[in-house]
Amino acid sequence: MSDHSWRGSSFLRTHGLLIPLILILGANLLRFSGWDDRLSAMFFDPVAMTFPAREWPALEAWGHHGAKVAVVLVWVGLVLAALCAPKLPRLAAHRKLLWLTVLAMGLGPVLVTLLKDINTHDCPWNLKMFGGPDDYSSEWFVPRSRAGRCFPGGHAAGGFSLIALAFAAAAVGWVTRARGLLVLAVLVGSAFSVVRLVQGAHFASHNLWAAAIDWAVAAWVLAPMMPRGLGATFRRAAHTPESPS
Repeated sequence: MSDHSWRGSSFLRTHGLLIPLILILGANLLRFSGWDDRLSAMFFDPVAMTFPAREWPALEAWGHHGAKVAVVLVWVGLVLAALCAPKLPRLAAHRKLLWLTVLAMGLGPVLVTLLKDINTHDCPWNLKMFGGPDDYSSEWFVPRSRAGRCFPGGHAAGGFSLIALAFAAAAVGWVTRARGLLVLAVLVGSAFSVVRLVQGAHFASHNLWAAAIDWAVAAWVLAPMMPRGLGATFRRAAHTPESPS
């Protein structure tokens, strides 16, 4: 079988389907087992009827807004690199990859934002069990005026969007860097998730759904650039040079 006929197939099976499905399964287990509520309740003060971390200025300034700005700056840096690529010999050969990485990193969070506008899933802090005014609701395809604006997790989607950088690194043969970037993206996305979890802004399942969407979107957008499945690439890491192929 020629390289062209199976190009990216292993990568798509693993990162475009398997991992996102595992994340979605985990999200549903949390939701329907009651652990979503239990995890959020750990950070809720039943006496004050609030999530104390919601009132922590430093966490809101740095863990929420500051972290969001940092990810946006990374994305803007990618856009600038793609725009300058034709004039920079080191980047010129990777112009298409740069633009696809821009798309892969931005499309997941955009999709999450669009989904938040068409469902009634509430934030924990809006629910009666956590001091809010609303009963739990999970309707879909509702007018924006009725949307809960909380599902999937938007902040987590920003953090997990960095997964696109790992896939881009793998596409040019930087396998060790790709592995490190993938770990970093998962850690950043998880940290962003925890920030909003302790603030009462999202259930854990909201954030797992955001991770699944980002992971799948980045994989499908960047799959055409993969010379072989990322799983196979990682297995050959010890024999792969750390320079563009």
